[in-house]
Amino acid sequence: MAIPANSLLPPKSPNLLVSPKDYDRLYQEQVNNALRIYFNQLDNVFQTLLSNSPGGAYIRFPYGSFQDTTVQTAPANTAQVIRLNTSSLTNGTSLGSHTAVFTGTIDDGTPPGAGTVLTVSAITSGTIYLGMTLTGGAISAGTKVVSQTSGTAGGTGAYVVSISQERTSLTITGTIQSELVVADAGIYNLQFRVQLQNVNAADKIASVWLRVNDTDVVGSNNFVTVPLGTQDALVTGSYFMSLVASDYVEIWWSADSADVSILSAVAGTSPTRPTTASVIATLTFVSALTA
Repeated sequence: MAIPANSLLPPKSPNLLVSPKDYDRLYQEQVNNALRIYFNQLDNVFQTLLSNSPGGAYIRFPYGSFQDTTVQTAPANTAQVIRLNTSSLTNGTSLGSHTAVFTGTIDDGTPPGAGTVLTVSAITSGTIYLGMTLTGGAISAGTKVVSQTSGTAGGTGAYVVSISQERTSLTITGTIQSELVVADAGIYNLQFRVQLQNVNAADKIASVWLRVNDTDVVGSNNFVTVPLGTQDALVTGSYFMSLVASDYVEIWWSADSADVSILSAVAGTSPTRPTTASVIATLTFVSALTA
């Protein structure tokens, strides 16, 4: 069988015949031929991997490329998870979501009347995260949780939503896609870029950090000064982390002013250039876990 050049063929152990009681030349030749084919398969794999040719090009390490294409805001001095709405070039990684189901109303706070006050009376499951998109009943498309003004953090209480409306008591589902989930255990390298903008008249400070399974990663916080006016700043990072199957990584942020946002932009002209993602993140497998 001809073996294609520069390709990896998974070796398959041969099915060897049961040996006869006495020496049999034909049997011995059949065994030798089966072993020869098997050793040729092993040679193909190891020679391609260990020679000067780019053997690594044939290894399918887990990886993922993710981004968000929307503007993201947060109340001043409030921790908020960063959304990611697009994934591409993924293998063994995926985007996961936080989901909460609860009972609530949306009105002006002193019903009847349309407004942006979300009053949550009961939690069925999950935790409410700022930035969640709300669905259920006739809730206006694109409605998001902006802030919490009273009650138990992430639970019952009063919140502010992004779109004014009047909705009587109904079952609401909140979702936010933010988790970078791995399917295989290993050491991974997370790299990210967050584009910040400040429309305040003074310089402001923002922080960006990492959480694994909703626990802060020690030492991962990045401080950045976002210049006054409409100028912007980039926060970038590269971190190695030990993860097991089904672990998830998230990027979190906060700023000392609600005038700081995570910026996206449309395609440009003069010269023509592509859109600007508000967040870009890549997650790459580096090594198996050490014993």
